[in-house]
Amino acid sequence: MPHAFAAPKVFANAGLHFLKNSLVVAKLCDSEGIEKFFAADPGGGKPGGTVYVKRPPEFIVRDGRTAAPQDVLEGEVAVSIDKQKGVDVQFTSLEDTLSVDALLKSKVMKSAMGQLASQIDADLMARVLEFPNWVGTPGLLVDSPADFFKAPERLDEMAVPVEDRNAVMTPADTYAMAGSLLANAAQGGEVAKGALQKAKIPVLGSTEPYMTQTVASLTCGTRTNGTVAGAGQEVGFPAVRTSFQQSLNVAGLGAGGTVKAGEVFSIAGVWAVNPRTKAPLGFPQQFVVLADATANGSGAATLTIANPIITTGAYQNVSAAPAAGAAVTWMGTAATTYRQNAAFHKSALKLVSAKLVTPFSGEADHASDPDTGLTVRYWRYSDGASDTHNHRFDVIYGTANIDRRLGTRFSGT
Repeated sequence: MPHAFAAPKVFANAGLHFLKNSLVVAKLCDSEGIEKFFAADPGGGKPGGTVYVKRPPEFIVRDGRTAAPQDVLEGEVAVSIDKQKGVDVQFTSLEDTLSVDALLKSKVMKSAMGQLASQIDADLMARVLEFPNWVGTPGLLVDSPADFFKAPERLDEMAVPVEDRNAVMTPADTYAMAGSLLANAAQGGEVAKGALQKAKIPVLGSTEPYMTQTVASLTCGTRTNGTVAGAGQEVGFPAVRTSFQQSLNVAGLGAGGTVKAGEVFSIAGVWAVNPRTKAPLGFPQQFVVLADATANGSGAATLTIANPIITTGAYQNVSAAPAAGAAVTWMGTAATTYRQNAAFHKSALKLVSAKLVTPFSGEADHASDPDTGLTVRYWRYSDGASDTHNHRFDVIYGTANIDRRLGTRFSGT
């Protein structure tokens, strides 16, 4: 009987099975699949294509009988589908795969697709560094439920809906907080559970916590606490409704001081407000830096920050604009690395994926997941020059933080 591989569709389905079973973060956010191929960028040879996702509008409640019509200004976020990731395997144990059962037992397949799943989760976790809220003390372990509750408490203060909330934590924080809870949860588990079920911790504060090794890290810059350089730096929502970010001039960062994307700071006298009533909440509003910056010789720099400073209207998020010379205080110690646990509403993060083109040579097929929107393309081909035979698995996707207001980072206390 001649040797024959299983059909390409079988490999594609098996690849998707292992990929989906290994995902954690990708199952905790909004996702969608696009049934089209996004061509490479003409200049850089990288995947391209952009889709636009809406943020819901906000409104002010009228007082009295006289109508006060408001413009419907929806925010819009561009999601670039620019990440083509894959794993490639030359003939190994897959060479003898003649059946679906054998393929689903392949350690090569499980390991390869597990690595791909970790990469997708890590790319989503990197978007956590865009959340401006950060509760707790950087560097301290979350070693009790009371520490953890600081995260859902902040979500409640920010009027984040209680349904579809999730949290992701490092293994160290998870075991420091909930050893007994994990033990109880493990007793009811099944051997065949996927990565998401195995990572789950019992619900705390209307939030579903999960452990993951792909939690992002932030290394702070060399900056010192500075001041706001100039008054009148607030903005109106119509000017920032697409990017939902702004520039902020600061001073006193130290000559050549660096600020890293993902750093969080507060400004003296600028308080967070209730998103519904606009009443001050009693704690400073926090802002996140979206791009690396380096101060000049005088310690001054222009930072790109989110969320923007809005003092009036439906999108008001601060009690007052920052005064010239107001103190800027950073979260975390300069030049120190912190891992970033996060709690967020499902709709805060977005995973958008597309179906890659069918190759013109070799044998190929696709398998799509209706839950995450991911499509795995399997492609097998041979190189006559080197006499090598390859199995290739690819996905293409983009990630975005759609609404930075819907999440918070958290540390211990």
